[in-house]
Amino acid sequence: MRNKELFDLLETGKKNLIEDAEINAYAKTFALENYKDIDIETVKKTIADAMINNPSNNIKGHEKFSNKEFIIGVTQFIDNLIMQHGINGLQILEHDYMYYKRLNPGIKFAQIGNLKPSIPLIISMPFAGHCDIHKNMKEILTECLEKNIPVHLDCAWLSCAEGIDFDVDHPTIKSFACSLSKAYSLGWNRIGIRWSKKIDSNDSITIYNQFSMYNDSLCKIGYHMVKKFPINFYWQKYKDLYLKGCRETFTFPTKIIWLVKDMHGNLYGMSKLLQHLQDISVTN
Repeated sequence: MRNKELFDLLETGKKNLIEDAEINAYAKTFALENYKDIDIETVKKTIADAMINNPSNNIKGHEKFSNKEFIIGVTQFIDNLIMQHGINGLQILEHDYMYYKRLNPGIKFAQIGNLKPSIPLIISMPFAGHCDIHKNMKEILTECLEKNIPVHLDCAWLSCAEGIDFDVDHPTIKSFACSLSKAYSLGWNRIGIRWSKKIDSNDSITIYNQFSMYNDSLCKIGYHMVKKFPINFYWQKYKDLYLKGCRETFTFPTKIIWLVKDMHGNLYGMSKLLQHLQDISVTN
């Protein structure tokens, strides 16, 4: 029988990230003075290595993307593509990041099998609507290759995912980006990395990096967290509670630590429930 008390803690609509007391307390200990002698390239490499080598996932082919640059979260990565091509100059699939519909309420989503030749496609990986690699990803990439469609991967959820096995070394994939926002609930900080195969001197993110226009504090807060906590910290700490929550609420686990699905495929936020179960376990 479903545990109604726990089910009522599941979130519909806006789904909050986990607010872990240990993570939040350590974030508040950050002082830029403590990192003044750390070279910014060391900071970048440390953050990038932590993201791409997440032991909970298996991301192959990333070594082919030699150009690594700071971004102010994955949203800057998206905005940079919109700056280049316009919101209507990108192909976006239905059930992807809600940001696109907020920018363009009348958006016309691209259709698999009928993608437009040579028009860039941006797609989340893990895909927002599936909480996993898009179920048609192989077909999508094949179609993009046939039609000369550049592909850009929004990997914002990769740092809080488990069980993602993906090879980014595909001829159509030109760039991908990941951030620490979901890994440590650092939405207020928004620091990430973009990987790309080629450098474009007119690209705004490249200019931003070449002229050190990024915020040094944001970068080093990311470094502060990565040096202390593994990138899959939430899965390590909450996985048993997550699975217990699924059993008690008759929901199904996804590959994203703070999201579950019901039998109809509707997504629910798990954060409040996880924190409730964590509080109980600490009390006991």
